[in-house]
Amino acid sequence: MDTFFNPQGVAVVGASSSPGKIGYEVLSNILASGVAAYPVNPRAERILGRTCYPSVSAIPEPVDLAAVAVPADALLEVVEDCGRAGVRAMVVISGGFREVGREGLQQEMVERAREQGIRIIGPNCIGVYNAATGFNTFFQREMEMPPPGNVAILTQSGTIGIGLLEQFAAGAGVSKFVSYGNRADVDELDLLRYLDGDPDTEVMVLYMESIGQGRKFFENLPGKPVVILKAGRTELGGRAALSHTGAMAANDAVFRGAARQYGALLADSCDELYDMARFLALQPLPEGGRVAMITNGAGPCVMAADAIQDSRFLTLSSVNEEGLREALPPQAICGNPVDLTGSATARHYLAGLQVLEDDPAVDIIMPFFVFQDAPLIDTLLQLYEGWADLHLTKPVVAVAMGGRYVDQQEKALLALDVPLVREPGRAVSALNKIVGYAEWQT
Repeated sequence: MDTFFNPQGVAVVGASSSPGKIGYEVLSNILASGVAAYPVNPRAERILGRTCYPSVSAIPEPVDLAAVAVPADALLEVVEDCGRAGVRAMVVISGGFREVGREGLQQEMVERAREQGIRIIGPNCIGVYNAATGFNTFFQREMEMPPPGNVAILTQSGTIGIGLLEQFAAGAGVSKFVSYGNRADVDELDLLRYLDGDPDTEVMVLYMESIGQGRKFFENLPGKPVVILKAGRTELGGRAALSHTGAMAANDAVFRGAARQYGALLADSCDELYDMARFLALQPLPEGGRVAMITNGAGPCVMAADAIQDSRFLTLSSVNEEGLREALPPQAICGNPVDLTGSATARHYLAGLQVLEDDPAVDIIMPFFVFQDAPLIDTLLQLYEGWADLHLTKPVVAVAMGGRYVDQQEKALLALDVPLVREPGRAVSALNKIVGYAEWQT
């Protein structure tokens, strides 16, 4: 399985000399990663400055992976050729298989590949990305690629995957990415097993429209956290999934019940999938659901308190009011939320955070920020420098509402491994599910 992410030589079957064509962009992206790539097209002599070969078996150098973008009807011949060349892994980007009713062609492709000792990701996918090396088989351009991180993304939808990659590019980072499309051969079980042993991966997120081996999937979930966004929950969504990857969606009630039983975290949206993945990747698991809020603007805390009231696993904690009064200026309201008021500075936030860190009645700290308030905005550098010296051990999730200026502060907080969420209810919803997961583990 490691060949998909760390190939020594890659044949790009269906390489094109025309920018904008899939075969051109795939070759260009692979070459940009520094991996040895060999264009395969019998109608061309050179593409992107590289010698072009009429077949994979004609390449004189060792090739262990083939990225394939040719019409579906040509795939059986390509599989045979890859077998002769000693290729052991194929990413089949091409569509035109089960998703359009050609189940027989897809199955024959897999059977021939197995006879040759070849594993296939796809078809009907965009393939793989290894953030540590930059290697990818994408045909997209101008993507903002995420830096190395500890979250692996597995997705049936390349479109959803592109969106998630660009979200993680904000700074949280990823380890590996796989768009597996029709899941003809390599499936979630294969990938989860591989990633469970991957030292670069600590959290796995999946976008799924269907599941092939439901019981086996859940019974073999890895020990690392697995966050799943399951689409195709309704009759209408199930029909859309069938036309997308050619697979029937699972019964939603059964799927959710199995997830609860075996400890998978279920997201209800792409935003929640992203939020939960970041929280798990950057922060420790909470020891309980008692939340303390600290803020310089109380409105969002009111919204968060409503969401906490409606949650299953979260409560507003009691706080050490005496300790807060000793540490904070007289105008601060030392309850929960701890309201530093609009005159808050970095020093006030740092003092309050330390009291909450030391308070045994607090499990989770939620700082809320109005970064634009004048007293705070002039001390943000001190806030981030001081934060690094606090050595907080409890999970911290920040909340701030706004636009471009908040974007800048989000990056500064991510450098401290602190996730920031733009809407209070989103933060509470994700934390509630993570606390439930932590309780399931105990």
